[in-house]
Amino acid sequence: MVGIRELARHLDISIGTVSRALNDRADVNPLTRQRVRDAAAKLGYSPNQSGRSLRRGQTDLVGVIVPGGADDVPINMVFLFVLFGLKQRLSAEGLDLAIFLEDGADDRLEPLRRVTERGLVDALIIADTLGRDPRVDYLTKLDKPFVAFGRTRSQVQHAWIDPDFEAAVEGAVDHLAQLGHRRIALALPDIKPNYVDLIERSYWRAMRRRGLGLDVAWRLRTPAGERGGLAAAEALLSSDPRPTAVLLNDSMHAVAFYRRLGEVGLLPGRDLSIVGILPETRAQSLIPALTSYQTDWTGIGRSLGEAVIVELARAGRRRKAGDGASRKPAGRPARLKAPVEFKPGESVGRP
Repeated sequence: MVGIRELARHLDISIGTVSRALNDRADVNPLTRQRVRDAAAKLGYSPNQSGRSLRRGQTDLVGVIVPGGADDVPINMVFLFVLFGLKQRLSAEGLDLAIFLEDGADDRLEPLRRVTERGLVDALIIADTLGRDPRVDYLTKLDKPFVAFGRTRSQVQHAWIDPDFEAAVEGAVDHLAQLGHRRIALALPDIKPNYVDLIERSYWRAMRRRGLGLDVAWRLRTPAGERGGLAAAEALLSSDPRPTAVLLNDSMHAVAFYRRLGEVGLLPGRDLSIVGILPETRAQSLIPALTSYQTDWTGIGRSLGEAVIVELARAGRRRKAGDGASRKPAGRPARLKAPVEFKPGESVGRP
């Protein structure tokens, strides 16, 4: 490959003329523009992307801050499907995806600040959002285009895409209640993201709406991963009265429940009904098959891509309006609760 200097030398014209011709500037003779393009193709000219980005004031990169997975897994399996859909949508717009891995530290703001202050990307996607997430305030203050993979309770109007956890929980409680279950438990990982609180609030609401008994002993938060799942299973199996069904979100909690039930001679679906609320793929290989609510994670990735494209356009309109109008909204930010789907299995039966 050759650079712009070599290309100009080969054509015996100035670097400035070559540059303007490659950028299709009207002040360059059409024949010269075509001659430059032909030579560039023949010689394998490769533009200096960093230089072009500097001149244009944009990188054509969208950055995603990927949270670390549980149990020393570098990336949660769900995120692989999300990233695939995200990449599909961005590529269609000529945008590239830059992935930045969090190191698992408590300070979620610092890795975001490094990426933002270095000007590495045009827009960002943040994930594992908190109820009150300082990253939202930080990016809003900078007027940096971003989309959240997950909701917050922030007063700031910002774009987000999130599965419809409420519909999944409502549907699961409905399904179990119709089968005759009255003692339905909830076991969640003891982690900070807002979606865990969404599931818990939806559970309390669904149980109250149906007049079902609510026992605090049936609402558990234990560490993420198999060890936490074993602790939750042991607590529910030893409670009196014992619940006849349980809702789970963490896939390794589901694995642990199956394991513990087997150890004491019990069977999922026969002795304890189990419903997964959007568990990741590791739970799909369980036997008997796990009854669950699922969503299209790849589709969510595409929706994130669409939302970030909209945010980039909104930011462009704000810039064109001038500094005096920069605080005025340029259209509404995207907000979407992605639909969920019931996947029948063999882990649910009558009490």
